Amino acid sequence: MKRYYIALVAMALLLALVSFVVMWTAPQAFLTVMPLLALYFAVVTGVQHYIVLKSMYQSPRRFVQVFLATTVATLFVHLAVFAAYLFTHTAHAKPFALAFCIGFAAMMVFETAAMVITIGNERKKNQQQK
Repeated sequence: MKRYYIALVAMALLLALVSFVVMWTAPQAFLTVMPLLALYFAVVTGVQHYIVLKSMYQSPRRFVQVFLATTVATLFVHLAVFAAYLFTHTAHAKPFALAFCIGFAAMMVFETAAMVITIGNERKKNQQQK
């Protein structure tokens, strides 16, 4: 689990670095909220991963239910944050929408890959114990 959070922080730093590259290359498209999106996605993804892993260790049979429930809840949280920002900052809607979608896609790929690796490792451990 420690390796996951180190990788998550690295991913968040990479997203923040990408936002700063946008600031240096295209300052008219940069929003001050862009680096904060990396922090937002890292926190939400980290909490989601913790909840799912905790459920997997407690009750592997409930894992799928908890995974789907946290995924849906996370999507609604993202939708609420996205809509709230767009309704309150209409002048910056396009750059924010693009940055949000890029951050969401990057974290979704990261979380899916991490979950596949974690589940694979757990299956190996269970097979070795038998």
